[in-house]
Amino acid sequence: MRVVELAGGSPAAYCTHLLAGYGAEVVRVEGHGDQTWTLSEDEAIYLLPGKDRIALGEDPVGELGQLVAAADAVVADGLPGRYDVPAWRQANPALVAVTIAPFGQTGPDRHQRADDLIAFAAGGTMSLTGDPGSTPLITGGSQAMYFAGLHAFSALLAAYYGSVIHGEGAWVDLSLQECLAGALELYGPAAANGEPAALRFGNYHRAVWAVYPCADGYAGVFCLERQVPALFALIGDPVLREERFRDPLQRQAHDEELSAYVLSFMIEHTGDELTRLGAEHRIPFGKVRTPAELIAGHALHERGFFDHVTTSDGHVLPVPGRPFIPFDWSGGGAVPAVQPAMATTVAQRWQSR
Repeated sequence: MRVVELAGGSPAAYCTHLLAGYGAEVVRVEGHGDQTWTLSEDEAIYLLPGKDRIALGEDPVGELGQLVAAADAVVADGLPGRYDVPAWRQANPALVAVTIAPFGQTGPDRHQRADDLIAFAAGGTMSLTGDPGSTPLITGGSQAMYFAGLHAFSALLAAYYGSVIHGEGAWVDLSLQECLAGALELYGPAAANGEPAALRFGNYHRAVWAVYPCADGYAGVFCLERQVPALFALIGDPVLREERFRDPLQRQAHDEELSAYVLSFMIEHTGDELTRLGAEHRIPFGKVRTPAELIAGHALHERGFFDHVTTSDGHVLPVPGRPFIPFDWSGGGAVPAVQPAMATTVAQRWQSR
């Protein structure tokens, strides 16, 4: 697959990062993308290896058109209206174009800007995040941006499959807000008398589904109903055999009391001890780990999760690798330099295949 990325922010760059890792040839066109979103230095180290980076020459519109005409797909993010996607598709009917805008290509808010924070709020996700009765919060990192990039990746693959089968491409119009709104699942937009429902639970949803202090930090337990008996047996307090705790319908009325028993057990064990006990007793415990602990730990290394990237100053850094293990993956390497005036050369090479 031959893919053109019009350099913008992390949504498009993450989509093509996944495509490149799984075998696509990705050319990132620098200096011609929308600047609604841009990459930080850390994101560039993570998202750019495995791609060719080129800058357009004296005829940027013509060179870009030639490049897209020879491509299988093009990915761009930012505000709508910068690119003539219908003209691209007319010149190349098999082309798959994926555009990611804050609020999509159409509609009353299409020209409004949005960053990760605004997307979390406008998409409804922020209504779920934070402590009950307190202000809504945003999660760490840039999860909305990467979530949109993941949507773009899967949508592009589906459209490309259709193009291979039928010879007809597609224009996939993604809204950052809509990607977030579509992920709310059973906590989707809910209202009572026109007012948003209060859905924030913080770290505590119920006694058997919560994050607690443990002996060396924090750990979580997240039991489905079939796993509750094993948790009670491990805690070992005879009171948990009583019907008011064993019966899930009665348990809700005694949730606060039950949480005290769970807390007293959790706080006596370290996160690693709970993880080991969980594996032995089939109970879903998990330690809340810092990024440094995740990198230093053995689990992700044993899975082959990390790629290693060599930066321009010679440092070798671990970055997240393949998300789906069963498939071949080519990640890591060096952060590529920008090559000027290479669009025509790349287009000719693609056309000759």
